[in-house]
Amino acid sequence: MSNVPPAHVHFFTTITSETLSHHHLLRLYTFSVNGTSYDGHVHQYQGISGIKYGHYHAYYGVTGPPIALANGEHFHMLDGIVDLNLYNTSRRGTLMKSAKLEGIILELHQHLYQGYTSVGFGYEPW
Repeated sequence: MSNVPPAHVHFFTTITSETLSHHHLLRLYTFSVNGTSYDGHVHQYQGISGIKYGHYHAYYGVTGPPIALANGEHFHMLDGIVDLNLYNTSRRGTLMKSAKLEGIILELHQHLYQGYTSVGFGYEPW
C-alpha cells in the first residue's frame, strides 16, 4: 500500500463572459494529480473554446486548492481570461462554417470565465 494519495481528474464546463455580443463554451478535463480533499493540491488545465463567429480562444491555468465536501469528496474553482483570438487556423472547415452561419468577428478580444469543477473521479486504487 502506498502513502501517495490516488490520482484523479475533474471535469469543468462553463460559458465565458459576453464580449462583442457573443460568448464561448468551455469544456475540459483537468490534468491528473495525486491528492486528497485536504492536502492543498491543484490541477493544471488547458483547452480551446467552442467556435463562434469564425474564431475560438485558447485558455490554460491552474485550479484553486480543493474545496472539501462533507462526504470527503472535493472540487476546485477555476477562473481566468481566455487568450486573444490570434492564431485561428482552419480546424477542418469549422471556422468557415461558423463564419458563414453566424458572421465573423476579426477584432482581437478576450473573455472572462469562472466556475467550479465536478468532484474528482477516475481515482486509482490507494
